[in-house]
Amino acid sequence: MKKRVPPSFVAVRQGQPGAGKGKALSAVDSELELVHKLVPAAANCTTISGDAATRAGALQALEENTWVHLACHGKQDPAQPYNSHFVMRGELLTLLDIMDTDILHTEFAFLSACHTTVGDEKTPDEVIHLAAGLQFSGFKSIVGTLWEVDDAVAKHDVKVFYENMFMDLKDGAVMDCTKAAWALNRATHAVKTEVPLEQRMVFIHIGV
Repeated sequence: MKKRVPPSFVAVRQGQPGAGKGKALSAVDSELELVHKLVPAAANCTTISGDAATRAGALQALEENTWVHLACHGKQDPAQPYNSHFVMRGELLTLLDIMDTDILHTEFAFLSACHTTVGDEKTPDEVIHLAAGLQFSGFKSIVGTLWEVDDAVAKHDVKVFYENMFMDLKDGAVMDCTKAAWALNRATHAVKTEVPLEQRMVFIHIGV
């Protein structure tokens, strides 16, 4: 077990990646507003967005925080898995970038981006994808996606997920990343009247 450090939560959003890097994600701003409201004050939640949500800015956020929420475009590269990436402003944040970074005291990551847990079709037991890269780098618990995410409805899953993650968290209580699988299960059932089935099934949990 790593030494426990005070929690710190960062939300990174990049809804306007620039020309040629994917369509604008109009709902990520409202998604992160919900996240910011639900994160306990003790976690000192910060947000990185717009021009600050660059490759360097996102890597720094991963290095300096124990809990991370990423809302952006994601892409799996089946030919060169280490080139799988998150789309930031100006440059791509690749899986190799993440694995080359000295990330310490990490706890949890929510990857609200497309294709973050997609493995290779021919060798499914040899998985190299974005969520696995974060796990290899030290994140204990991760929520990722199996296919394309509709950002307009994903915020419903995100809201209920964090409501359950931080439910009954009293003063002095520790944020517990091991509740993630349970919280995701609760969220999947809770939003079934608001979110289409394929957008409830898209999120999966790996880790503890």
